[in-house]
Amino acid sequence: RLYVADLQSVHEFKRQFEQEIGELDLLVNNAGIVAIPLARNSAGHELQLATNYLGAFALTGLLLPFFRKDTPARIVNVGSLAHRIGKLNIEDLNWERTDYDQWKAYANSKVAMLSFTLELNRRLGKTGSRVIALAAHPGFANTNIHRNSPALSRTNPVSKWFHSKMERFIPTAANAARPIILAAEGDGVEGGDYYGPGGFLEIGGKPSRARINPLAKDTDLGKRL
Repeated sequence: RLYVADLQSVHEFKRQFEQEIGELDLLVNNAGIVAIPLARNSAGHELQLATNYLGAFALTGLLLPFFRKDTPARIVNVGSLAHRIGKLNIEDLNWERTDYDQWKAYANSKVAMLSFTLELNRRLGKTGSRVIALAAHPGFANTNIHRNSPALSRTNPVSKWFHSKMERFIPTAANAARPIILAAEGDGVEGGDYYGPGGFLEIGGKPSRARINPLAKDTDLGKRL
């Protein structure tokens, strides 16, 4: 069991992985939470940042030595449509001086994930590694993620109305996962690619290239992060 928001758990997972498996050729960082009230992990990090980005950052770094050297390998980080509105205030990632906003915190954590993906891929390329880093997002997905988010709770009148009208149009989890599967297993993908649904507003549809927030492409920001 791995709880990515807790660094001790991440280290314990790495230890177990080294003992029981020892090598890999694919890592998909998929764990995520969305729009929760302000909370922090045991190290004091804002919980959405810790879950959606910092845990994946730590896990990826710890597992890099175990990627096979004799075959191409991939690291796939799961993004979100919301990253397009993220600002990534790198001077206050933990919302210690800024008034907390649960949606902004979510979007910022996903900008961080995309920025990390592109910076990681640049660094892997410079070392001549056969590992590439890329990302994908599912668009909208009909999952149970609302159970842990008051903002998405279906007991909220607005949320209940939205789901009653829109649920039949929201892709199933299996369909929403297709861009992620393409990034993980598809032919012709390259490091630094970003995939998502190709339909209206990237909400659903056949997997295609997705738009990236320009902040995530900022190489100086990526290095600082």
